[in-house]
Amino acid sequence: MLFNIFKMKITEDTLKKDPRSEDCYRTTIELDQKKIDISLNLEDISLEDMIALGNSFFEDFEDKKNKATDEIVSAFYENYNENWADEDNGYPELSKPEFREKLTITAIHFYAKDLIDVIYNEDGMFGNHYLIAQSYDGKTFEDSTMFG
Repeated sequence: MLFNIFKMKITEDTLKKDPRSEDCYRTTIELDQKKIDISLNLEDISLEDMIALGNSFFEDFEDKKNKATDEIVSAFYENYNENWADEDNGYPELSKPEFREKLTITAIHFYAKDLIDVIYNEDGMFGNHYLIAQSYDGKTFEDSTMFG
């Protein structure tokens, strides 16, 4: 089920149980005409509490999105320009705003009580790896990783 992030909230009706996992529920939201996969992974937390965490995140989505994106830019911008930029293959050095513009949120995973991963497509800048901003308190993003 697809819903607009600013018009609806996560409810049990908008979720589908993931057939590959006993304790995971999924849905999709649309933001700026792009789909974002949402997963609620229950570990020692009820579905109702996880839905509340997800909805709390989306109530202040612009702020959280900006914090997550700031973490990705802080962690990977210089690395890209120093180690991955390749003008001959269409990946020139970028300014911070240009780098930021290439990042697209593709998924948000909610784990445990306050663990949130915001997953970005990086438009090929790092060989099509995913960049992940991580929050351990449900509010700030002070860690990141590359996957893939």
